[in-house]
Amino acid sequence: MKPIAIANSLWGNEGKFRYLFIAAVLLLFTYLGARDIWTQEHRWADIVTGMFYRHDFLHPYLGENQYYDKPLLSYWLIAVIAKLTGSLTTFALRLPSALSALLAIWSIYQLGSTLKNRQLGLLAGWLLLTTFYFVFWARTSSADMLNLAGSLFAVAWYMQKRDTAGFFDYAIFFMVVALTSLCKGLVGMVVPLLVVFTDMCLQKSWRRHLRPVLLLALVPALIIYLLPFMASTYFGGKAYGESGLYLVYRENILRYFQPFDHKGPIYTYFLYLPIYLLPWALFFIPACISLPARWKNLSPSSKWLAWVTFIIFLFFTLSGSRRSYYILPLVPFAILFTADWLLASASIKRLVSSVYVTLISFVVIFTMLDLLPAWYFSHYGANRFATILKDEAGKLKPWKTWNIVMLDAESKLNFYLQLPPNTTNYNIKGSERDKQTTASLMQAWSIENNKPANTIFISRKRYAALLQPYFTGYRMLEMPSAHFHLLGAKEERNAPIAFIPLSS
Repeated sequence: MKPIAIANSLWGNEGKFRYLFIAAVLLLFTYLGARDIWTQEHRWADIVTGMFYRHDFLHPYLGENQYYDKPLLSYWLIAVIAKLTGSLTTFALRLPSALSALLAIWSIYQLGSTLKNRQLGLLAGWLLLTTFYFVFWARTSSADMLNLAGSLFAVAWYMQKRDTAGFFDYAIFFMVVALTSLCKGLVGMVVPLLVVFTDMCLQKSWRRHLRPVLLLALVPALIIYLLPFMASTYFGGKAYGESGLYLVYRENILRYFQPFDHKGPIYTYFLYLPIYLLPWALFFIPACISLPARWKNLSPSSKWLAWVTFIIFLFFTLSGSRRSYYILPLVPFAILFTADWLLASASIKRLVSSVYVTLISFVVIFTMLDLLPAWYFSHYGANRFATILKDEAGKLKPWKTWNIVMLDAESKLNFYLQLPPNTTNYNIKGSERDKQTTASLMQAWSIENNKPANTIFISRKRYAALLQPYFTGYRMLEMPSAHFHLLGAKEERNAPIAFIPLSS
């Protein structure tokens, strides 16, 4: 099939949203739970595990420490899915993010269709679906994709209802904003409000919207937003020292103006926005460069996309606290801006290029994020190790009758081994791990000199040679080495090992 015919089938006259939907389901949900827990995912795993362990869903803990750095909704969504499916798995952890990404695909399609036509909506949907880091975060347990999807849905809702908005329409918009803010923080409110305010200024419509019914529509959203914080305070919160509302202020407002961590340089997003738009940065950058020459001939909706992209970028850049993935809410608007530029061009070469990039990107992302991790982690990794450990330990006595002691083991093992939050854990700070000697470990982990019975000790491969002399009468269990390391040699050094008593 010729590229022009493919383009026509995907986003042209013959294009159907159901094609995009089927492709999105395939890319977002295939082997969703196969990959091991990755970096920050352990927070959601630990916190939700602790909620079930304590039967307390109003006061989040990270391990044994109070941790209200994020609002509660992203944890609740995982807990509901775990309850419905019967267990807390990596699939349950990631399903809210994947479903949110599906909502984002639908929202960008609706937004593009409202702004101009179905062609823009479909093209923007295909571009977003084949953006590497969009799919990466869609398959990661965190609040970031929920934040992106909620913000984008709120904007799509506004654009559809802006000319005929009544109380119900305003109320839905504000409630979506409130729910989004309950996932990650106030950025879920700021981004859609910036976008809407920009449109009102360009349309000169703010007077039409600024009326009593708008203020009245805020009430349900305020109740929805404040309710979880009030519940945390007034129901069983006397022993819980952290205030959710104070941490909203600390993690959002104070961090923005007086950052206490994540102090990336001012040019952070100049570097990371193109990376987060790959492979479509190849088109986004020329679209930006050509913008001054095109400006006079742009339609109002095209100018709105340009302004929105710039204003959101400026908002994140002016923040004192910067991390690469903070820029994620900007990605769909930059994608819409890019799709608009592609459709405005009469260049057949550019159209053919976009078809090839879409198809190649889809195959590459599906291979790298779906198939390859599924194969790798079926043979190696923490989940595979936990399965082997349970089987081997179960040959001596039932798994649940063993005591477990973690000697600076990776925290994700607690999730895979289904250990309670109060499991004994001797940690070493990351920067100190490479400096350890046998003597320093014996001093830090005095339990090794008086080992309790019926206890399995779990640690990292980097400590194996230092620990083995102190575990005579134990069998050391480790994962077989892979011919190649998907996550690099550093992860191989941090691979789990376990010392199992030869008799119990």
